[in-house]
Amino acid sequence: MKQKAVIGLFFLGLLLMAMLEGALIWVFDEVAELPTFDFGGLNTAVGLIAVGVGSFLVIWSVWAQAVIGKGTPAPTAATQKLVITGPYAYIRNPMTLGAAVFYLGISFWHGSLAVFLLVLIVFAALLTYIYVHETRELAGRFGAEYLAYKEKTPFLFPFSLKKKE
Repeated sequence: MKQKAVIGLFFLGLLLMAMLEGALIWVFDEVAELPTFDFGGLNTAVGLIAVGVGSFLVIWSVWAQAVIGKGTPAPTAATQKLVITGPYAYIRNPMTLGAAVFYLGISFWHGSLAVFLLVLIVFAALLTYIYVHETRELAGRFGAEYLAYKEKTPFLFPFSLKKKE
C-alpha cells in the first residue's frame, strides 16, 4: 500500500510541476513579454511528441522500479533490488531523461524560450546532483553489482560518443 501511495504522490508532483511550468509560460511570455519562438505547427508537433515520449519513459521507469525493483522513485520507499532491465538496460536515469523531455516538450509546444532555458538549467543542476548522489548511494546499497552496471550503462543517453574497440 505504501508503494502505491508514494507512486501516486510522485505523479501528483509531476502534474503540479507541469502546472507550475504553465504558469511560468504565461508570466514570462504574456505578462513579461519575454522572447518566444514560433515555428508554426512544428511547435505543436515536436512539443506533443516530446510530451508523449517523456511521459512514456517516466511511466515505464516507475513501472520498472515498482515491479522489478519492488520500490519507488522516492528514497523513503527505495527499490529493494537493483533495476537493470526495462528502460534501465539502456541508461541509468531514464526517469530523469523522460521528465526533462516532458517539460521541454511543454515549453517547446508553447514556444516559450525563457521556460525552455529554465528547464535546461534546472535539469542540468538536477543531473549534476543525481550523478554525485546516485553513485555514492547505489554503490553503498548494491556494491559491485551497481558498479558493474555503471561501467556498462550510460548515465543519460543510450548512445555513446566514445569509439568502441
